[in-house]
Amino acid sequence: MRGNRQRQRTRHALLDAGQRLFATRSVDAVTIDDIVEQADVAKGSFYNHFSDKQALADAVWELVQGDVEFHIYRANQDIADPAMRAVRGFCSVLRYAKEHPDRLQSLLTLSARLTTIAHPLNAGLSSDIRHGIEQARFSDIDVATGVLIVIGLTRAAVVNAMSEEFEGSIVAFATDVSAAILRALGAPLGQVHEIGKEAARSILEELSE
Repeated sequence: MRGNRQRQRTRHALLDAGQRLFATRSVDAVTIDDIVEQADVAKGSFYNHFSDKQALADAVWELVQGDVEFHIYRANQDIADPAMRAVRGFCSVLRYAKEHPDRLQSLLTLSARLTTIAHPLNAGLSSDIRHGIEQARFSDIDVATGVLIVIGLTRAAVVNAMSEEFEGSIVAFATDVSAAILRALGAPLGQVHEIGKEAARSILEELSE
């Protein structure tokens, strides 16, 4: 039992080190020595858990991806409107970035796969956009283009919000970006600001208190 607990602590330390290192550097720019030094574990211990640094990067990706997916799922659990779901998902990612900056930044660093429309992380978004088109909540857009628009605006907004230069209200910022997302998806123009404001306030307002 003690050995299992130690093994779990070592794995956790390596994953935590990977998150911090990949938040600022590419996989190629990080060495095994960097990882074990950051984790404060013996170099041999690394290979008890991961075959190489790419295996660690994949594990970090899966860990953070799952955490982000859970936060989006929780935010949309009782929401039926595809337009509201789309921007609540965006606001959830923005909140995650503010609360867990290293984790989210590591996801962005490792995010070549994120722009793949078929990736599981985008399954919920694809479904929401498809339902939005079927219900006439979105118009003049197809699912693939809609997913790429939301991914692109979300990434740009997160990078901006995480920068040291960011000023102003996170709620106001999220409201404006949410409205932009909905306009790009072809949502009714008279509703985009109110939907965006409701989503931003619901998910982000307590961060600005």
